[in-house]
Amino acid sequence: MISSMTGFGTSAFKNEKISLNIQIKSVNGRFLETRFRMPREYSSLEGEIKKKISKYIQRGTLDISIYRTIETKDANIVVTPNISLAKAWVKACQELASFTNLNDDTTFASLLRVPDMMQISGNEELQDWEKSAVYETVEKTLEACLGEKRREGEAQFKTFSDLLDTLEKFITDIKKKKKIIDSQLLAKLGERLKALADGIAIDPQRLAQEAVFLMDKADIEEELIRAETHIKAYRLALNEKVSVGKKLEFYTQELHREINTMGSKTQALEVTLDVIEAKTCIERLREQVQNVE
Repeated sequence: MISSMTGFGTSAFKNEKISLNIQIKSVNGRFLETRFRMPREYSSLEGEIKKKISKYIQRGTLDISIYRTIETKDANIVVTPNISLAKAWVKACQELASFTNLNDDTTFASLLRVPDMMQISGNEELQDWEKSAVYETVEKTLEACLGEKRREGEAQFKTFSDLLDTLEKFITDIKKKKKIIDSQLLAKLGERLKALADGIAIDPQRLAQEAVFLMDKADIEEELIRAETHIKAYRLALNEKVSVGKKLEFYTQELHREINTMGSKTQALEVTLDVIEAKTCIERLREQVQNVE
């Protein structure tokens, strides 16, 4: 069953020392891209989290947000002012004020708003129990996100099936009309060749060869066969348990190619109308494929 590229999951963890809230949001993307928003203390965990995600998701852009709150009152937290940055910032403000002949209204409050002016850290390394808590909560969040991706994929599966059914009806209709159109075309060619050859000695075998050549140019039998083959392969891919988004993109492209060729080969209005409807159907398939992992 196909899986959508869009999904969302959230999970939480709490004990007497910390509380965690983790969110994973997945949106469309040609390749797997992971973007993190988390405390500096967890920077070393990024690689392992990426590995866990890549086991289950192959395509899409994922935003992973990890929020951490210290619960214990005796947490040893160190807040250090960035003195070098403060001096450089104040000096730069004074130079700018002097250059522009404007008053330097630098305040302590404005200084505190400068990014990285205050550095917050603990005096202990990240402990194993906290690493385990983060990994386990990430996995729970990932499970929730995957569940939503699968639910949306089920809805997409129904849409794909309906579109393929509609496309098959157009192809069947074209096949029926093709038999009638071929016989009509052959009759018209016979009449035209007969009129052109009236009073002129032309080799009948050569005339027959020309008629066959013109019929071959207008024949769409191969395109119809290939289109039906692609639809069958499309349905099989929809039931695979792996990432099939790129495969579906290929089949959609090939279906468009075959239908387009039919339209360029035939001049019959009845077939042209079916070709237009089929191309509209394929365009809707293309839109749906953009959201399949």
